[in-house]
Amino acid sequence: MNCKEFESYIPAFIDKKLDYKTMEEFREHYASCDVCREELSIQFLVSVGIQHLDNDDDNFDLYSELKKRLVSNEKQIVRHKIYKQSQRYILTLGCILLGLLLIWHLG
Repeated sequence: MNCKEFESYIPAFIDKKLDYKTMEEFREHYASCDVCREELSIQFLVSVGIQHLDNDDDNFDLYSELKKRLVSNEKQIVRHKIYKQSQRYILTLGCILLGLLLIWHLG
């Protein structure tokens, strides 16, 4: 992902609407690009800050909220990877069992 793509995904990140693949690429770019980290911080602070002001919520720490969001997304990505890997293992096991059943039945 390049900086232009990253910036285009910031609103989706703020709205929690990134799919897992895009989120993973987004996080990788975020980790490697100081300019985009700063841009995300600014847009997050403006967008989420306005929401808090609209709700008359004077007790909030936007930097902590951004950090929590990033940690939460990282956990979601890890869980998704584990889920996808489990699917592969189950599919492989099913194919092996089906093959053994066919061998047994035909033998």
